[in-house]
Amino acid sequence: MKESIQNKTGWDILRLIRLPDLITILNALFGFTAILYLLNDDLGGAAIMVLAAALADGVDGAIARHVESGVFGEYLDSFADAISFGVAPALIYYAMVGTYQHTVACAFSAAYLICGMLRLSRFGVLDDIEFRGLPITAAGTFAALLLYLIDYIYYSPYVVTGVLAGLSLLMVSNIQYPKVRSVRILVPLAVVFVLTIASHYGGFCDWFAWVLFSMIGCYLLSPLVWHGQNR
Repeated sequence: MKESIQNKTGWDILRLIRLPDLITILNALFGFTAILYLLNDDLGGAAIMVLAAALADGVDGAIARHVESGVFGEYLDSFADAISFGVAPALIYYAMVGTYQHTVACAFSAAYLICGMLRLSRFGVLDDIEFRGLPITAAGTFAALLLYLIDYIYYSPYVVTGVLAGLSLLMVSNIQYPKVRSVRILVPLAVVFVLTIASHYGGFCDWFAWVLFSMIGCYLLSPLVWHGQNR
């Protein structure tokens, strides 16, 4: 496959792009937009863009499995995930905590990013039945939701830092997380993602964000139940 690609001209790269690749690129653009929101001091908008990226990440995976896939899929997906669920959440965290604890924010945001990169690299070389370590998409989404909802709960930079440190460790751990493939779970989850994003821009109740936060939180704790059932 690599030889066939190398024999093509530079412009032929466009012919290799498939529908899932376009959605993966959209994932990366959402992550990039999150960073742009941060530059304009809009932390809420940045967090919502991470959620939009997660939604795109789920859609491209579903299309790749059931419709078509391309030669770029696996590599392009890792690059997009590194931006949307690695760089963007780390910067959102730094923007919130750095004002209070600059050194701590630098250290833990960098640690989160490194752990996310290691998690993506390990995923690329392993072919496990289940995920080994918390997927970076789940980690980035949970972090973004926590930082989005922080105005509604007692805010402590140390609590947020502790959660980010925990997510970092879970990503590089050997804890097995299930690969969710059930339509009965994925469709309602996608609906809640859409409603959370719509509620932000529509200016109505943030109840959906709490529901989504709880759903992702349940996934973080799922190995406790999943391993118990498989003993």
